Amino acid sequence: MYRTDMLDRVIEMALLGLLQDQDLHGYELRKRLTALVGLRGAISFGSLYPALARLEAVGAVKAVDAASSRIIPMTGSLSGEASAFLARRRGAAGRGGRARKVYGITEHGRELLVELLEDPHTDEKAFPLKVALCAALPPAGRLELFERRRVALTSQLADEAARRRRTAESGNRYLRSLREHDNLTIQNEIAWLDSLISVERDHLRADGPDFPQEDTPE
Repeated sequence: MYRTDMLDRVIEMALLGLLQDQDLHGYELRKRLTALVGLRGAISFGSLYPALARLEAVGAVKAVDAASSRIIPMTGSLSGEASAFLARRRGAAGRGGRARKVYGITEHGRELLVELLEDPHTDEKAFPLKVALCAALPPAGRLELFERRRVALTSQLADEAARRRRTAESGNRYLRSLREHDNLTIQNEIAWLDSLISVERDHLRADGPDFPQEDTPE
């Protein structure tokens, strides 16, 4: 898999996830990215268009004129893309609503989305986003994602228990209350993951009778 930094990979994953269902123009992509779970901050055009250019460069995304279905090469330049975006808006107003440039996912893009969802290095930063997009994974891939997260949380729970013991010794009741809240939050997420894991195991058993009858790890 080609390498970008962590935030770039998360943005690219989100873009591919949005484009897997329908083609979208840049303004709509930015609006939906900002609202997408796991990406709470506003996504600027300065992040959006470079990410689209990287995805286009590896053949994961194509830019298509909705009116003609003609593939339009990306400029790779933020100023060029922004100028083209504004020109298209002016053209649509002045020429009876000509279609905006829209972006679509390729078959390679769908494969790359699965790769990004399966990458364990982004689990901590992007797990809610991965859950929102995990319909793109097969049941075995979803099961692996959920179980991997459960293992990480179980480790966090053990660390949290040690911190709670140290906090109890300090006598700070407010810090102790905060530690208890953190502990409950982790326990609740583990319980939620257990329900997701159970569903995916049921899917796999239905698809393959030889799937092992494993217990959920403690």
